[in-house]
Amino acid sequence: MKVVKTVDAQGLILCQDITKIVRGEYKGAIFAKGHQVTSEDIPVLLSLGKEHLFLASGESDLIHENEAANFLYYLITGEFMQPTPVSEGKIEVVAEVDGLLKVNKELLFKLNSIGKIAVATLKGNQKVAAGQKVAGTRIIPLEIEPEKLMEAERLIGEDSIVTLIPFKPVTVGIVTTGSEVFNGLIEDSFTPVVKEKLSHYPSATITFHEIVNDDPVLITKTIEEMLEKGADIVFCTGGMSVDPDDRTPLAIKQTGAKIISHGTPVIPGSMLLLAYLEGKTIVGLPGGVMFSKQTVFDLLLPKIIAQDNITKEEIAHLGYGGYL
Repeated sequence: MKVVKTVDAQGLILCQDITKIVRGEYKGAIFAKGHQVTSEDIPVLLSLGKEHLFLASGESDLIHENEAANFLYYLITGEFMQPTPVSEGKIEVVAEVDGLLKVNKELLFKLNSIGKIAVATLKGNQKVAAGQKVAGTRIIPLEIEPEKLMEAERLIGEDSIVTLIPFKPVTVGIVTTGSEVFNGLIEDSFTPVVKEKLSHYPSATITFHEIVNDDPVLITKTIEEMLEKGADIVFCTGGMSVDPDDRTPLAIKQTGAKIISHGTPVIPGSMLLLAYLEGKTIVGLPGGVMFSKQTVFDLLLPKIIAQDNITKEEIAHLGYGGYL
């Protein structure tokens, strides 16, 4: 790179975007890389505090920020994403479809530890919409050594840091438990909460709903019938506490499902139960889901709808930040 006084830059070609910032109103490139400076541009550049400009010397083997950002984009992303145009040395990652965002945190940490490289993402395991920006990448200096990008390429290999699992159609069943609801003593106020949360996932269709008493045999039979009729996911509402009348955990166990976890280190919602049976998902929802605005159910629901298997280890990690 070489440095030229702005007042002497007429006719020269910019090798970087020039940014204009007006607080609360505008931030963007007012002159793009490749722009030929005119006499009219010089007062504008000076008003932006640009008394000197960087220009290509033709003697450097360093990689320009725009080319580096483009390289990093294709290095870190997977399918169902697209890049924004490079602007001010930065590329952002845009989701092409609604889906579950996955981020390889360990690999992201290692990449950002190389130095001179910056990759920022949304938190993983959350629902994102088509058209939503989910990550961005750039280098810190105007130019970077090729060796840095080669190191990044070796580190990532065939993996991706940011991936997207598209939401596919799923059929949902809801088993509302509780003798007090079954006998008409109180109104079912749990099912509307579950339906409202599922309404944010157009790919999920509630096809089955049954209200049953606290008989674990009946609850088990109802779950099994829904699964046999095609339910991909069955939510059982209520009956998850330690009270002797709450028999939903027993009923789920009696289906033969593999219990991944009964209990989570998240408050509220710590009594949630998660189980899998022949590729189908069964979830026991505690009363806190009905009462509290945000619970462990909200944290896990994107993965449940995406049918992305949840491990016991993942649930254990939810304790950090899990006091909702």
